[in-house]
Amino acid sequence: MNSYVQVSCDLYDMFEEAVSKNVNCEITFLKEKKEVTVTSKIVDIRNVNNSEFMETVDGTVIRLDKIVEFNGIPTDAVNYYIPA
Repeated sequence: MNSYVQVSCDLYDMFEEAVSKNVNCEITFLKEKKEVTVTSKIVDIRNVNNSEFMETVDGTVIRLDKIVEFNGIPTDAVNYYIPA
């Protein structure tokens, strides 16, 4: 698996807000170098072996740094991680 690239706090906050509001989200992410889009509620965000993942209500698990678009917003527009 590729090295995990931490996502920005702003992007992470968008994901957390979607969890707390319990709303359907359109998530486009890279899977085996192809873009895949799912529409589902996010039920969990967790850290596993220093990589962050979200899980949707239908059981899809997505690594956060593989998400390229979230609810119609390209993630590169808000993903500007600056190491401490």
